[in-house]
Amino acid sequence: MFYHAPAAHAHRIASCATQRTRRIRRGSRETRAAASAPETPRAWADKSIAIIGAGPSGLATALALRKYGITNVKVFDRVSELRPNIGGGFNLNGGARVLCELGLEDVYASLANDLLGVRARRVDGQQLFEVKVHEMISADVEGREALVSENGRVLCGTVQRADLQRAMASALPDDVIMLNRGVKSVQASVNGTKSSITFEDDAVESFDLVIGADGIDSQARVAVDGGASPPKYSGIRIVFGCTPAGSDARPASEMNTAHQWFADGMYMLCFTGGGDRKEAKQHNIAVCVRDETRRDENTAWRAKPAAKDETILLLRSKGVPQSAITVAESCDRFFDVGVHYHDVLERWSDADGSVTLVGDACHAMPPFLGQGANQAMQDALCVASCLSKVGSKYATTADALQAYENIRKPPTAAIMQSSRFVGALETGAGPVSLFRDVAFFIAGTLGITGKVFLTGAMPRFEA
Repeated sequence: MFYHAPAAHAHRIASCATQRTRRIRRGSRETRAAASAPETPRAWADKSIAIIGAGPSGLATALALRKYGITNVKVFDRVSELRPNIGGGFNLNGGARVLCELGLEDVYASLANDLLGVRARRVDGQQLFEVKVHEMISADVEGREALVSENGRVLCGTVQRADLQRAMASALPDDVIMLNRGVKSVQASVNGTKSSITFEDDAVESFDLVIGADGIDSQARVAVDGGASPPKYSGIRIVFGCTPAGSDARPASEMNTAHQWFADGMYMLCFTGGGDRKEAKQHNIAVCVRDETRRDENTAWRAKPAAKDETILLLRSKGVPQSAITVAESCDRFFDVGVHYHDVLERWSDADGSVTLVGDACHAMPPFLGQGANQAMQDALCVASCLSKVGSKYATTADALQAYENIRKPPTAAIMQSSRFVGALETGAGPVSLFRDVAFFIAGTLGITGKVFLTGAMPRFEA
């Protein structure tokens, strides 16, 4: 989501940004296109890579590998088709920079609704803070370098997950994505053998490298850590809702601003995803509330129609303004998710460098800082870059994967931990909610919320 951590926890993310803020090398569109299809690195000339998962992280990994000339790649997913209207929307910033690096700026521009600002209020109308996102990025030297494209586009907008997934898939050759290929298990290399995938139909295939982009329920992660880090239920429930495309539930004057509403023990977010055309825009809500009844993580994004009435009743009981309730009433699909906490993994790859992880498979994070997709897409570009240097900068694939982990683990670990705190604070009741409101107001007054947003948004995918 779009929340900005208060000062007490800003240092965790800021310290990672201080260690490394990505400097973008500007170049023409033609230069980028030429660089997107180099010769295959010698170390990968006769090797194969499997990517498990055709979500944004898996597709970004396939696209990034092709950018570096590594083309013997297959993407496997259990779904039979990449369907529209699956999941909701999310904010892209660092992930938008990755799309530009992959030559897909036009795709981003066609799908994104510019996020010009974030406005946070209590349900009684008292403003806690406001961040003018695009103005802030444009006014910051490092922000302009990292989050403004060479075409002058500020790279911070909201997209619908299904639209992005389908567009990224269309950018790959037809024979790369293998649907109806659910994965039962992954076996890492043993004594120098190739890694292997056992599919749900019991077929077994071997690969030189398996990249797990298979999310929270990752089979590839089991091959790396043996399933030693089970998630823990946080006690927080989130209901996501999404309207049909072209809905007029939000006025045009609000479509480029994310609205946050805070009540005792509850937090609601309203935002709009989709491109410039009104008929493409979809409005989204996320309602976060304490709920000690254990709920699963709904990794398959199963819709729950009954959640609509439950959510509207909750919003009314908390005194949420009718303008926000109207958006919820206009939603035609709802997804009920239990937030679980995942520990930072000891390692992201096996010792032989035959299996590695990207995105939620290695750093599933609560959604309260809005960085899950952004960080996953940065993983994709970073791991592809490191793998392309096997035989030059790195002696072995294992060395390259260790470098990838060294670059990406610090920022993602910081966000994982800070997100836990933010979720607890946002949904706190009684004295906690009073402290939250005061902290947010002070942080907003001092400009801390904007600085933390920018720090989290800055891409960090190079050493």
